Amino acid sequence: MIVVGLDIGGANIKAVKIDVSVYDNKVRILQILREYYPIWIHGKKGLEEKLKNFRKSTISNDQYYVAICMTAELSDVYRIKREGVEHIVKSSMEVFNDAIDIGFISSEMKLLSGDEAIKNYLKVAGANWAASAWLLEKNSYKWGIENSIFIDIGSTTTTLIPIIGGKASVRGFTDIEKLIVGELVYTGILRSNVVGIVDRVPLKGLYTRICNERFALIGDVHLVLRNISSSGYTTETADGRGVSIEEAMERLARVVCGDIEMLNNFEVKEIARYIYEMQINIIFNALMQIRSYIASLNIDPSIFKVIIAGIGKFLASEAAKRADFKIIMDVDDLIGSQIAAVLPAYAAAMMMYQKVSKQL
Repeated sequence: MIVVGLDIGGANIKAVKIDVSVYDNKVRILQILREYYPIWIHGKKGLEEKLKNFRKSTISNDQYYVAICMTAELSDVYRIKREGVEHIVKSSMEVFNDAIDIGFISSEMKLLSGDEAIKNYLKVAGANWAASAWLLEKNSYKWGIENSIFIDIGSTTTTLIPIIGGKASVRGFTDIEKLIVGELVYTGILRSNVVGIVDRVPLKGLYTRICNERFALIGDVHLVLRNISSSGYTTETADGRGVSIEEAMERLARVVCGDIEMLNNFEVKEIARYIYEMQINIIFNALMQIRSYIASLNIDPSIFKVIIAGIGKFLASEAAKRADFKIIMDVDDLIGSQIAAVLPAYAAAMMMYQKVSKQL
């Protein structure tokens, strides 16, 4: 049984292709894809072409199933979310028209048909977190994470899901609601603008305000601090130039209206370290908000484990330590495969597999 899970984001497209044996239910991961594909640059037609190319390169003549979650509907190439969901659903239905079944993940952790997804578009919009929540619920006791907080940090955003007593105990179901309750934080390890994280930085023994321009991204910070490699800097840079450490330092120097001749390398690195700590603090604040919610239920937050995922899981780990969580677990170690960077896509595929297996 071939199942493809897709996570169609505004910045990245992620996919996992699995093969499940009908004899022993053993899951084999055949292919993992994570590609930077900014829809605001390529447009709606570009997304349609990308899906077509993916179909040609990934799926042969096998019978197959598809499960899709999305966040791309938030992109400003769409006037409203309803338009985005409808376009993504219809494009997917057309491209994968020979699939045995195709489903779209809803915020209720269910698979909807194309028509249902369009009708209930707000339940589908931004619901990639629900795929992860479903997977965590299904395996919570098996993995020993029945009381845990899941943190998934990607290039752009951070998702937090509290699991209480083996159930995903989310309070937000739309992006707006999740931003309010601390389950969605708009900070990631590549695309976040530095000015969205700090308004001043330490320099020459003082603090200086920074200029509100898109001179540097958080990817430059993590590159300078060697949290990521140049090959891991997969998005476009603020100035359109390269992804060497030297170029990243040049961009960071401009944040204080300077340049690499006005600041020495040590000064730029200290600016980067300060921005890094402030980004950790943003995620720490969301974790403390969730801890306070857990405490309001008369449950001790200190018994909770933290499950980390995403290309920014190193950042999740640091924030969890500051929030005084003692046990931090990598989702790759729990699943036994390197799928942390594409977890919602993997979870979507597994959700479809479970649906089909129940019908057999």
